[in-house]
Amino acid sequence: MKPSTVVATTRPFFERATAIVDETWHDLDRMAGALERRVAELNVDSTERATLELMTGWMRELARRLEHTEAELAAHLPAVAEETSGEDPA
Repeated sequence: MKPSTVVATTRPFFERATAIVDETWHDLDRMAGALERRVAELNVDSTERATLELMTGWMRELARRLEHTEAELAAHLPAVAEETSGEDPA
């Protein structure tokens, strides 16, 4: 199925949504990394460690899903090459 063409009124929405999703999944990935470093410092049998390991896994999964969502949103945006083709819109 071919992606639909984005009209001028919806393009800013997709651009902003793509940017938000991109920022969010990168932030989640960084937070998961920080939690993983904390987990490495804890005792193997600690309840806190088990909880942080679960949280880290959920964050990584959510970040992965958001990364895929970003790609889906970006598919609705025209290619950069089209924008810079040298044609004068005026």
